[in-house]
Amino acid sequence: KAAVANLAGARLYASVATVNPINTAKDLATAFTDAERQLLAAKVLERCDALDGANDGLVQDVAACQTTFNLEAHVPTCTGQRDGSCLSAAQKNVIATIFSGPTTSDGKRIYNAFPFDAGVRGGVSGIPGTGVAFWEFFASLNLDAGATGIIFSPTPENPVGFNGPNFALTTNIDTLAAGIYTNRGVYSESAMSFMTPPNPTEMFTLRNRGGKIMVYHGVSDSIFSVNDTEDWYKGIASRHGDLAEQFVRFYRVPGMGHCSGGPATDQFDLLTPLVKWVESGETPAQQLASARGVGNAGGVNADVPSSWSANRTRPLCPYPQVARYNGAGDIESAASFSCR
Repeated sequence: KAAVANLAGARLYASVATVNPINTAKDLATAFTDAERQLLAAKVLERCDALDGANDGLVQDVAACQTTFNLEAHVPTCTGQRDGSCLSAAQKNVIATIFSGPTTSDGKRIYNAFPFDAGVRGGVSGIPGTGVAFWEFFASLNLDAGATGIIFSPTPENPVGFNGPNFALTTNIDTLAAGIYTNRGVYSESAMSFMTPPNPTEMFTLRNRGGKIMVYHGVSDSIFSVNDTEDWYKGIASRHGDLAEQFVRFYRVPGMGHCSGGPATDQFDLLTPLVKWVESGETPAQQLASARGVGNAGGVNADVPSSWSANRTRPLCPYPQVARYNGAGDIESAASFSCR
């Protein structure tokens, strides 16, 4: 579903691109430039940064931000040429549709919505990475096109001479959305049936044998929505009641893109607490996350703002808790924040 939705998003971006995007992701990126993504991130921060008590370039209170920030009202609308200081009315319509979740022609949402977050600035057009620039401009034309056209389709395209960008921007979205649920001929099982468990919230076997799950998801992941994981977690909690606390934890990572990157504290260890939970019964709570600034031994994250400490730390809070500033203390230290 995410791949089909990303193709629908590419089609929307193409409608406001300033260069014909039929051949390259670089051209598709003219629909929502690096400067314009920086603008949107700045406006999200203006409205949402302080909701957790600290103006620190991170939106911890994700839920509150979605009702506090309004794309139409809080981002300037261009009255003349686009110059990075505004978004055109057409751009706003496209971005709002992508964030709320593209639909088929009959109004059915293909995949989940995405939250507005400061991590929309992550990545640079033309450079592979984890942010919008890679997933929505490059992957849609080159990876998701092949996935939906060849791998997930009940009637695969011929891979010989397959043109990903052309397929992505011209193939009927309704057909692709229906195709992932369809089986035909030698393909006796649909892509969705093959790729997803029939009852993803029924974890009784795992729970009863003492298994544990710790899940994290970047709030600014632009291909797999954190809302999707949140819905799954809520389903677990609904299905298992109070027993859910015995075997599952979910951590949102503000600002982080797909698995890593973005203006985020994206370096943390969930394996050690998972092992302790399983082997010693030590229940995990908040976890320590750090930024990968200049000098980081595990690799530098180019999206870490220069205004941050290279070693900034934050608590990762188990959902639905939010890391909130205590009102005093070093703004760069996790010790100055509490999960509540």
